Amino acid sequence: MPIPYPEGPGLTEEEHPATARAELAALPGSFGRLLAVEPEEHALRRLLSTLVDLVPEADSAALLATQGGRLALAATIGLEEGAADEVGDGFARRVAEHGDVGAIEVTLGPDAPFPAGTRCGAAVRMAAPEGPAALLLGSRSAAAFDPRALALLAVAADRAAVTLERALLRRERDAAAEEARRTREEASSRRNAVDFILGIVGHDLRNPLGAIHMSAALLQKRGALEGWQARAVERMRSSAGRMNRIIADLLSYTRTRLGSGVPVLRRPGRLDEIARRAVDELQAANPDRALVVEARGELSGEWDPDRLEQVVSNLVSNAIDHGDPEAPVRVELSADGEEACTLRVANRGPPMPPEVLSHVFEPFSRPPEDKSRKGSGLGLGLYISREIVRAHGGEISVSSNDETVMTVRLPRRGPADGPGPADPRPGG
Repeated sequence: MPIPYPEGPGLTEEEHPATARAELAALPGSFGRLLAVEPEEHALRRLLSTLVDLVPEADSAALLATQGGRLALAATIGLEEGAADEVGDGFARRVAEHGDVGAIEVTLGPDAPFPAGTRCGAAVRMAAPEGPAALLLGSRSAAAFDPRALALLAVAADRAAVTLERALLRRERDAAAEEARRTREEASSRRNAVDFILGIVGHDLRNPLGAIHMSAALLQKRGALEGWQARAVERMRSSAGRMNRIIADLLSYTRTRLGSGVPVLRRPGRLDEIARRAVDELQAANPDRALVVEARGELSGEWDPDRLEQVVSNLVSNAIDHGDPEAPVRVELSADGEEACTLRVANRGPPMPPEVLSHVFEPFSRPPEDKSRKGSGLGLGLYISREIVRAHGGEISVSSNDETVMTVRLPRRGPADGPGPADPRPGG
């Protein structure tokens, strides 16, 4: 598309057709030089320098942008030293605040920020992200800028607008990243503080609670208690046992959060024998529920029996508490080839909602509307089970449709690169 030349004195295409054609032919290369300047904030002054180089009659250029709510000079070339950063009312501000986006205004005798002696100035209003902005070009020698100069000014203004937008996005990204980092650090600090307090509380409560439990058991053994006395002592013993299990969960939780995971002490054993011990204990505590154990295949391996009993106990207790009381809880044990064994605990009942299923193994994940018999639990059982299974190199998963099934896959042997962490349990 031909670029019209200004009327009146100066160069016209009719008077100097060869010069006009040469300038038109040189425009793509000039545009290329402007577009080659990287759109980075530190390169704004280089963009202005390139523009002044491409327009021989220009001797000053300035980028006027909104910064911190005020209109100020963001980059300059050829301006007088000591010129004020902020621009008052005048040509530059009128263009930045009221000119049409992309429109070019030309005037004689422009005011600040151009240096003294400037005869003409041109400006392009820019679509900048933080507010009004304009790119200015000044000349002491020319009475007006020709269309080629104005076209280059428009291209440079577009490049400067992209640069300002990228700079703002980078600052916002960096600020968001810093805020996220501070939030993560604060959340981590709070979690560590809570975990540390839970560990102290759980540890310090064990001894007095053990004394209560032993005293209640001694009173039961000695006998000679009347009916109401026997019932009261049984409630004490039962409540102390439940509190002891909660404290044990807290201690296991804090070990996994503050340490390097659940320590395991492997020794040869059979998964069916381990599971039956845990199920027999739960059957005695729940005589009205049907608990069925089915074992198939070779189930020997090297595991931590105490830890796996805890897993079975947690999974079966969860099935008892949340399953249909009229349906049996099934514990299925099977060989999974020569390398692993599988434990499945299934109960019939309402399926878990997706929002519960997605974080069922996370700590303190009991839903607020849960009204099961395990109302005093902390929602740590499944989390601890997951950590114990992981410490054995295994995997645990859950599915829930007509029945809910917890599936544990356990390698028969531990890693061959050395023993696991030391076991902090008494005698371990």
